[in-house]
Amino acid sequence: MDPTEILNGRGTELYGGRFAPIGMKAVYLADSDGGASAEVLARKKRLGGASQISLDKYPRVIYAVDVALDRVTKLARKPRDPALVSIWTKSLEADIAYSQEVGSFLASAGIEGLLFKSTIRNSANLIVFLENCDPNHLSVRQLNETIDTFKQIASGHKP
Repeated sequence: MDPTEILNGRGTELYGGRFAPIGMKAVYLADSDGGASAEVLARKKRLGGASQISLDKYPRVIYAVDVALDRVTKLARKPRDPALVSIWTKSLEADIAYSQEVGSFLASAGIEGLLFKSTIRNSANLIVFLENCDPNHLSVRQLNETIDTFKQIASGHKP
């Protein structure tokens, strides 16, 4: 994927996702390479019916992203408040309709991001609601160096 386009929210706008209904521009970030890879496999499986890729055969590039958000809600751990437990539990169910309602509510309230527990593995994900995020607060780390490396690879030179 083009490193200049990975933070544009086009994927969620077209296909939606957990906490992002179709039409909402958002970016999903994982807390680790393994977490990102597991999420991609699960997403491909949900969209295509069966996993269309495997970690050992799928060439992938993992980007480091710098994030500076002020208004973040956390659903990474089971809350103590019983009223919030229901929201937490229903948001992580296989059917993502409820979590999309939660995401819409949070985005409409001006929340910039939501840190939530991965349903795939013991890790966390962050969704950034782009409508509420200053574009300068989300950037691919070492973007120019990454693009230069890709150009070298494409021209047949080793970086």
